[in-house]
Amino acid sequence: MHATVRWSFILAWTLPVAFSALAAQPPLDPLETLNRINRNYNTLKDACQEPDSGAARGHYYCSGVTLRMVNDGPFNPWDYSPYAIKIGATSYSWIRKDLSTRILIHPAGFILRTPTDATALSLPVKEQGWTCIYAFDGGTGPERKWYGCGFFDSREPPRAAQGTQNNKNAALAYGTCAEAGVSTAEQWTQKYTGLMKGPIQYSQCSWNAEKPSDWNAMIRVHESRVKTTNKDPFAYSAQVNEFMLKNASASNDGSENMKYIDAFIYNVNSTQNFATRGDQAPPKPENGLNSARNFQKKLKDQGYSVPILRLDFTKPPEQRFSYVAADQAIELASTGGGQPAPTPPAARYIASATWVERYDPGSKKNEWTLNVTPTAQGKASQASDQEAVYQELLALRGADSQWREHEKSPGSMRQQLSCLVQNYPGKSEWNLEPFRPTVTPQEAAKAGCNPVPVQAPQYIASADWVKRYDPGTRQDEWTLSVVPTAAGRALPNEQAGALYEQLFALKGADTNWRDNEKSAGSMRQQLNCVLVNYRGKTPWNLEPFRPALSDGETRAAGCNPVPR
Repeated sequence: MHATVRWSFILAWTLPVAFSALAAQPPLDPLETLNRINRNYNTLKDACQEPDSGAARGHYYCSGVTLRMVNDGPFNPWDYSPYAIKIGATSYSWIRKDLSTRILIHPAGFILRTPTDATALSLPVKEQGWTCIYAFDGGTGPERKWYGCGFFDSREPPRAAQGTQNNKNAALAYGTCAEAGVSTAEQWTQKYTGLMKGPIQYSQCSWNAEKPSDWNAMIRVHESRVKTTNKDPFAYSAQVNEFMLKNASASNDGSENMKYIDAFIYNVNSTQNFATRGDQAPPKPENGLNSARNFQKKLKDQGYSVPILRLDFTKPPEQRFSYVAADQAIELASTGGGQPAPTPPAARYIASATWVERYDPGSKKNEWTLNVTPTAQGKASQASDQEAVYQELLALRGADSQWREHEKSPGSMRQQLSCLVQNYPGKSEWNLEPFRPTVTPQEAAKAGCNPVPVQAPQYIASADWVKRYDPGTRQDEWTLSVVPTAAGRALPNEQAGALYEQLFALKGADTNWRDNEKSAGSMRQQLNCVLVNYRGKTPWNLEPFRPALSDGETRAAGCNPVPR
């Protein structure tokens, strides 16, 4: 799925015309759906079975929550991105109480119903399609054959060690861990250290989607890495695993999966989009609730009505998901009896909220300010019911481009409101700026609720693409000619990651980089090699076509390895 940083799909294709407004299947009680999903999240089962044959299945079959986080845009959230079409499979994640996941790649997405629940509800059962699961983001792309589950080498993976399975998905389920001689968490951690053999994201093996023992090992591996390094930003327990589902068609048409969608979700604590493989533009902050509402309406147009649930990793596990009636974009009937009861629509706390562009003395440039005037009820509730005040403001202005595109630090607007109420309770207007960073409450108060982003040193003076003849490949190749600043040239070796992040932010979206870096991590490796061994050179020349090798091999090639 994901990436060098990562990749998903922010691109456009034409939506199919809604074929019917009639219900394709009867809607379920949203509170019963909520309770069932929370129960699955908190139930630690490791012996799922097919109800008719008794054949063993992977943990996802009866336990945990399988979800796909996705951007909103002029496409259906269940359809396949162009990059997923190249792989032949689409990335999901699986979360459960015994996993420490708290970071998701997008603010909104959807949940697929477990096969066990679907059987009990007499709804369509997804028996086939899942192939493998990675303990961490697997950087999946066309390099990993067999629907994203092979080794990162663009070759068809071996099958000698797969063994025999007798379940309904046996023909598709596969994992390279067996081929690599890895069957336990201990063997995995010994083999994949993220040191000399390259980033864990690309070197790690995949676990078979239908072997319970592989799932147990995957969980132990995931929980064993509570922290990580700059080289492996996605290989630690707060991040997601990656669960691969074979596409049901060779086109972008993912409508086969509509009938399995149990709910839409949004992360209440984040507007962040991570960059993912195949992106056509840099990621921007996104209002998860607005996206989830759009998803819900699109599915309703196809005849399926499912609820939007809030996902909050700061809540106790038993309350991981919640249902709020005011979040819904469509009518959903509840038969009652579920807990918690839907929250009534919020009262009117905001009298006005207007965007103003003005000069900020802290950042020394024009910035967007949201000038907010609360109602009398809003002032009265600013401390006692501050979350409701914020949610009304978010619903009113959160979808605006000024908020979405400029809140670089998730939670910044919420924190500014809290700071103003705490330290300036008598204010009759609140001025909130999306560009401000999220800091500690003490730092916010010290800055008068107006913290300013710390200006990172600039490490790149210039970076320009040049096409020139390469004696190694004997053909013209694209070169990124980089001139570092004095600060960039003086960076300690261990801070090479910061240098790369600035370069990637500057040039990583260019087609010359995206289309020609065939070996993931090559540009990072070359930059690190030049900094360590040739920092005095001007300019630094990096070529996307070069392979990513070990540090020693890259150094031996003068930082210019040639494809073998």
